[in-house]
Amino acid sequence: MSDYTVVVALANPANVGELVHIAALVAAEHNGDLVATSIVHSLEEDGSASTPDPDAFSNAQTLVQRAQDAAEARGVPCQRRVAIAQHIHEGIAIITEAQEANLLVMGMSEQLHPSLETSEIEFDRIVDAVAAYVPCNILVAKFRDGARLDRVLVPVANYTDLSMAREVIIPLYHQAQQARRELVQWLAEADLADCGEVTVQPSDKPAEGIIRASEAYDLVVIGTPPLHKLKQQLLGSVAEQVIDNVHCSTLVMRAAEYD
Repeated sequence: MSDYTVVVALANPANVGELVHIAALVAAEHNGDLVATSIVHSLEEDGSASTPDPDAFSNAQTLVQRAQDAAEARGVPCQRRVAIAQHIHEGIAIITEAQEANLLVMGMSEQLHPSLETSEIEFDRIVDAVAAYVPCNILVAKFRDGARLDRVLVPVANYTDLSMAREVIIPLYHQAQQARRELVQWLAEADLADCGEVTVQPSDKPAEGIIRASEAYDLVVIGTPPLHKLKQQLLGSVAEQVIDNVHCSTLVMRAAEYD
């Protein structure tokens, strides 16, 4: 294994190529490799464990083989992993942890997953449960214009009470200008001055502002609390709303763990 590992979670045959394309781009940038994984859930309708359907296992094997072929065609080493788990998010979390993954790439699905219907965990969709349990950064892909990542939006939140009373307009203006200067400096230090731009848009509802601004972008990068802050609860209002409502892909950056 390399020092940088991208796990790509596969369930839908229709988006294997696009998911692998994105995952391979990131892995190649870091001279890393991929782990293509598909989880076969083993639950009866009453929530008890069951023997996985042989067809489901065979389909999962086909998905990861297609992913491996696509990755290696792009010059990126790729391993295959098919796992059986009672809950899909648990299987993905186990694999990402075992592989010491730096990034998980997965598709966005609006549908409920059968493995959550009988679960006591309070998540509506598989993507929410995955984001609250997987210990690495997560890229949730929505393919609006194919697997494009030409324009990336990186919101920087400043949680100030933005009530637009007269006495706070000037301080807020000064704060916005300071934020702009700091972001411009960061772009320069990161050697991104030629490919990045800074905009400052005050809003008392950060999620709605990000969603509006994302219309012209292919990817939104957003932070979320450390893993231990998220288990057994929803993602957090801003990140959750952004993932649900933006029309492009979302990269959820996991904050560092702390005591």
